[in-house]
Amino acid sequence: MKLFDKVKCKGFYKPFKDGRWLYLDRETLTADAMDNNLADGNNDGTVEKNVEYIEKTYFKHVDKNFIGVIVGYKNIVIKGYLDAVYQDECDVGVGVIPEAFYVSKRAKETVKCAVVYYANNLKHYVPLEDLEALP
Repeated sequence: MKLFDKVKCKGFYKPFKDGRWLYLDRETLTADAMDNNLADGNNDGTVEKNVEYIEKTYFKHVDKNFIGVIVGYKNIVIKGYLDAVYQDECDVGVGVIPEAFYVSKRAKETVKCAVVYYANNLKHYVPLEDLEALP
Protein backbone atom coordinates (compact mmCIF):
# COMPACT_ATOMS: atom_id res chain seq x y z
CA MET A 1 0.00 0.00 0.00
CA LYS A 2 1.17 3.48 -0.87
CA LEU A 3 0.88 6.75 0.93
CA PHE A 4 -2.52 8.47 0.73
CA ASP A 5 -4.34 5.22 -0.09
CA LYS A 6 -7.79 4.88 1.41
CA VAL A 7 -7.90 1.81 3.69
CA LYS A 8 -10.29 -0.16 5.85
CA CYS A 9 -8.88 -0.95 9.29
CA LYS A 10 -9.82 -3.72 11.74
CA GLY A 11 -7.97 -2.39 14.79
CA PHE A 12 -5.28 -0.07 16.10
CA TYR A 13 -2.79 0.42 18.93
CA LYS A 14 -3.77 2.83 21.69
CA PRO A 15 -1.31 4.33 24.21
CA PHE A 16 -1.58 2.51 27.53
CA LYS A 17 -0.39 3.70 30.93
CA ASP A 18 0.26 0.56 32.99
CA GLY A 19 1.53 2.50 36.04
CA ARG A 20 4.83 0.58 36.35
CA TRP A 21 8.08 2.45 37.04
CA LEU A 22 11.42 2.17 38.84
CA TYR A 23 12.30 4.02 42.04
CA LEU A 24 16.05 4.63 42.32
CA ASP A 25 17.65 4.89 45.76
CA ARG A 26 20.93 6.69 45.16
CA GLU A 27 22.27 6.04 48.67
CA THR A 28 22.08 2.22 48.50
CA LEU A 29 22.26 2.04 44.66
CA THR A 30 19.18 -0.20 44.46
CA ALA A 31 16.04 0.04 42.34
CA ASP A 32 12.51 -0.89 43.45
CA ALA A 33 9.74 -1.91 41.05
CA MET A 34 6.68 0.27 41.67
CA ASP A 35 3.08 0.09 40.41
CA ASN A 36 0.70 3.04 40.81
CA ASN A 37 -2.29 0.70 40.41
CA LEU A 38 -1.40 -1.08 43.67
CA ALA A 39 -0.88 2.09 45.72
CA ASP A 40 -3.46 2.87 48.39
CA GLY A 41 -3.49 4.11 51.98
CA ASN A 42 -1.59 1.09 53.33
CA ASN A 43 0.72 0.30 50.40
CA ASP A 44 3.06 2.69 48.58
CA GLY A 45 2.88 0.56 45.40
CA THR A 46 6.11 -1.40 45.80
CA VAL A 47 5.98 -4.63 43.80
CA GLU A 48 9.51 -5.91 44.37
CA LYS A 49 12.68 -4.54 45.97
CA ASN A 50 16.19 -4.52 44.54
CA VAL A 51 15.45 -5.35 40.88
CA GLU A 52 17.61 -4.87 37.81
CA TYR A 53 14.74 -4.30 35.35
CA ILE A 54 10.94 -4.41 34.95
CA GLU A 55 8.68 -5.05 31.99
CA LYS A 56 6.43 -2.21 30.86
CA THR A 57 3.53 -2.04 28.38
CA TYR A 58 3.30 1.11 26.23
CA PHE A 59 0.47 0.29 23.78
CA LYS A 60 -2.51 -2.08 23.75
CA HIS A 61 -4.48 -3.34 20.76
CA VAL A 62 -8.09 -2.22 20.30
CA ASP A 63 -10.45 -4.02 17.86
CA LYS A 64 -12.45 -1.41 15.96
CA ASN A 65 -13.50 -1.05 12.32
CA PHE A 66 -12.94 2.30 10.63
CA ILE A 67 -11.88 3.86 7.31
CA GLY A 68 -8.99 6.25 6.88
CA VAL A 69 -6.03 7.42 4.80
CA ILE A 70 -2.40 6.25 5.20
CA VAL A 71 -0.05 9.19 5.73
CA GLY A 72 3.08 7.34 6.88
CA TYR A 73 4.66 4.36 8.60
CA LYS A 74 6.20 4.04 12.05
CA ASN A 75 7.72 1.33 14.24
CA ILE A 76 6.17 1.51 17.71
CA VAL A 77 7.36 -0.25 20.85
CA ILE A 78 4.47 -2.26 22.31
CA LYS A 79 6.35 -3.74 25.27
CA GLY A 80 9.74 -2.95 26.69
CA TYR A 81 11.99 -3.02 29.70
CA LEU A 82 13.08 -0.32 32.12
CA ASP A 83 16.64 -1.08 33.26
CA ALA A 84 18.38 0.31 36.34
CA VAL A 85 21.89 1.16 35.11
CA TYR A 86 24.87 1.99 37.32
CA GLN A 87 27.93 3.43 35.59
CA ASP A 88 31.26 4.03 37.32
CA GLU A 89 33.20 7.14 36.50
CA CYS A 90 35.22 6.85 33.32
CA ASP A 91 37.68 8.95 31.36
CA VAL A 92 36.34 9.71 27.87
CA GLY A 93 39.37 11.70 26.72
CA VAL A 94 37.78 15.12 27.14
CA GLY A 95 37.18 14.76 30.85
CA VAL A 96 36.06 12.39 33.55
CA ILE A 97 32.38 11.53 33.66
CA PRO A 98 31.26 11.03 37.29
CA GLU A 99 29.39 7.94 38.39
CA ALA A 100 25.75 7.79 37.30
CA PHE A 101 22.69 5.79 38.34
CA TYR A 102 19.79 6.10 35.92
CA VAL A 103 16.90 4.32 34.17
CA SER A 104 17.29 3.17 30.58
CA LYS A 105 14.63 1.92 28.14
CA ARG A 106 15.01 -1.26 26.09
CA ALA A 107 12.51 -2.53 23.49
CA LYS A 108 11.06 -6.05 23.77
CA GLU A 109 8.30 -6.09 21.15
CA THR A 110 8.15 -3.69 18.19
CA VAL A 111 5.41 -3.57 15.53
CA LYS A 112 5.48 -1.78 12.18
CA CYS A 113 2.33 0.33 11.89
CA ALA A 114 0.73 2.63 9.37
CA VAL A 115 -0.21 6.10 10.56
CA VAL A 116 -3.86 6.38 9.51
CA TYR A 117 -5.90 9.57 9.75
CA TYR A 118 -9.60 8.78 10.14
CA ALA A 119 -10.91 12.33 10.80
CA ASN A 120 -9.63 15.89 10.87
CA ASN A 121 -6.45 15.90 13.03
CA LEU A 122 -7.25 12.41 14.46
CA LYS A 123 -4.92 9.47 13.82
CA HIS A 124 -4.37 5.85 14.84
CA TYR A 125 -1.36 3.52 14.63
CA VAL A 126 -2.67 0.53 12.65
CA PRO A 127 -0.60 -2.69 12.35
CA LEU A 128 -0.07 -3.75 8.74
CA GLU A 129 -2.00 -7.01 9.19
CA ASP A 130 -5.13 -5.00 10.16
CA LEU A 131 -5.15 -2.99 6.90
CA GLU A 132 -7.20 -3.66 3.79
CA ALA A 133 -6.99 -1.48 0.67
CA LEU A 134 -10.20 0.07 -0.65
CA PRO A 135 -10.77 0.57 -4.39
